[in-house]
Amino acid sequence: MDTLTANIMTDLFGDSVLNAVYALALLVGLMYSVFLIFFHGIGDALGDLDFDMDLDVDTDLGDIDLIDTDGASEATGVSMLAIASFISAFGAFGLVSVTLFGAGSVISLIMALFGSIVIGLLAQVFFVYILSTTISSEVRQASLVGLTGEITTPIPVNGVGQIAFVAKGSRMTYTARTTDDDTSVGRGTPVRIERIVGNVVYVSKIDG
Repeated sequence: MDTLTANIMTDLFGDSVLNAVYALALLVGLMYSVFLIFFHGIGDALGDLDFDMDLDVDTDLGDIDLIDTDGASEATGVSMLAIASFISAFGAFGLVSVTLFGAGSVISLIMALFGSIVIGLLAQVFFVYILSTTISSEVRQASLVGLTGEITTPIPVNGVGQIAFVAKGSRMTYTARTTDDDTSVGRGTPVRIERIVGNVVYVSKIDG
């Protein structure tokens, strides 16, 4: 067993400093990926480098008018997930090219760079078009909790109505329910947003 392990280590590292660089890149990239996903919180960890790109886009999703797209604009930078994937892939492709294909230093370096760029781009596309959509939506909705508005369509007992409120200078409307299903709310009643589940806002009456 010890002999087998020694042989594997020799194949991986040999006397090449470049092989050690590949192994270190693979190890660091994998450890950082695990840290991003499991220990730092998916919403914050998969953020991007600050490229200060501001987008103002009006999006209408049914009865939801989303004006602020700050969360979505953050995804236009280079995500940390893409960087971690690039580093891991650089090490992995480099080691594979050397150990399985017997490539020399120059060829292995070219393969490592090419493979890491491809994997990094795929990770960035995954972040921008899949993860960031969910993340930015959750961020936008979380920022609405605590705002006040008024009921524009009455909410019956154990039913839904509609709320209108102003967020960052723009009027928004959401489907609304009361936090207490046994309570009805009439049109024009001032309410506070307590939480948002999916596309439904849960509200409570404002006393006084």
